[in-house]
Amino acid sequence: MLTTEIDDTGVALVTLDMPGRSMNVIDWAFAQALDGAVTALAADTRVTGVILASGKTSFIAGADLGIMPGLWADGMTAGAAAAQIRRIGDVLRRLERLGKPVIAAASGTALGGGLEVMLACHARIAARNDRALYGFPEVTLGLLPGAGGTQRLPRQIGLARALPILLQGAPMGAEAALEAGLLDALVAPEDLIPAARRMLAEGRVPAQQPWDAKGFAMPGPPIGSAEGFAAFIAANAAVALDPGPAYPAPGAILSCLYEGLRLPMDKALVVESQYFGQLVTGPVARALIGLRFDARQRLARLGVRPEAGDAAEACAAAMAAEAARLVAGGIPAARVANAAVAAGIGLAPRPAGEPAPEAEPLPASDLQALARRLLVAGALAAAGAVRAAPGHADAVDLGAVQGGFPAWTGGPLAMIDRVGAAAFAAEAAALGLAVPPALAAQGGRFHPEEETA
Repeated sequence: MLTTEIDDTGVALVTLDMPGRSMNVIDWAFAQALDGAVTALAADTRVTGVILASGKTSFIAGADLGIMPGLWADGMTAGAAAAQIRRIGDVLRRLERLGKPVIAAASGTALGGGLEVMLACHARIAARNDRALYGFPEVTLGLLPGAGGTQRLPRQIGLARALPILLQGAPMGAEAALEAGLLDALVAPEDLIPAARRMLAEGRVPAQQPWDAKGFAMPGPPIGSAEGFAAFIAANAAVALDPGPAYPAPGAILSCLYEGLRLPMDKALVVESQYFGQLVTGPVARALIGLRFDARQRLARLGVRPEAGDAAEACAAAMAAEAARLVAGGIPAARVANAAVAAGIGLAPRPAGEPAPEAEPLPASDLQALARRLLVAGALAAAGAVRAAPGHADAVDLGAVQGGFPAWTGGPLAMIDRVGAAAFAAEAAALGLAVPPALAAQGGRFHPEEETA
């Protein structure tokens, strides 16, 4: 997995090349291998500098999401999950405190944990590669970077530039990464390793991170300044609107930044891992990973495209109809709309000329209860349409999300499967919603057990 070659100048070229994989990823085996390599490099008196490179066309694509089920297994607490993820973070901390200059030489993409590895190095260069992507997409999966990304990135490029990278999760190309300060240089692919060697030979790579030096100050306004406080206020306001309170990861990221950037790095990394543990053991990360990664992988293997079909359309129409029924029953339209926004529900407008549903007296409810009614109504419609015309559950879930059902649920059918069809039917009946007969059957499922476990 990791091979080390030491030249006659003392430069150690450490190459990561995971066997049997098209791209390198971060998993427990990688953490163990890197830990062993760091120990060996620290002890070898011949080593004067280190180049960390990849044997593949990309650097490290990110964390292997296959390790996630172990972090949300039954009985796994947030604290235990935090301790697990620190196994990776601790190795990266040892790497940046090696006492010898370390340069990351990226042949291509470095996302999530891959970028965290690069940030733990003392310098970062990359090959010019139009297909390479850099960034932190964790927020789109309900998570945050758990191996130091929330703490190293703003210390490297400043809070203002780090906020959109962490909160939006959109990857950027190599040129943009250079401009943002994620990279120190871009070079021709054939010059990647020679350029890294020249940087070491010329003494342009320090053996210490800036944040470990006495008197370090983060680029930009201090975190406790009026400007820093204003940046947090603006970011919190933006998160409250998009993606909204149903998605906890952006708020956790902001908390990591606000708390961690006031602390020394070692304590800051503990804060980050604690927030990661809370997210990874919560329901939203599990649902988003199931929807945006696992479901797409399964459909790709089957050659099925996640297009909105009858079930997804029925789901969207049912939520719109239930919203109209609530309004007709005396709930203010603004309150229903606010409930939908808070839950991340996109309500499709009713067709022009369609009469409003018959009004029924409804008790005043809080926003969460109103949103739950909309979600249950939509999920029932999706379930009824699938039972009438069987379709692949993953395609229905993805199609429904495209049509306005919130992604944090994992999709309507996954939401039903998590509680069980019988329990979901009982909840719907208690709300006075019509339940498809087949849904009430004991043990009825849309996904195989292991897909929503």
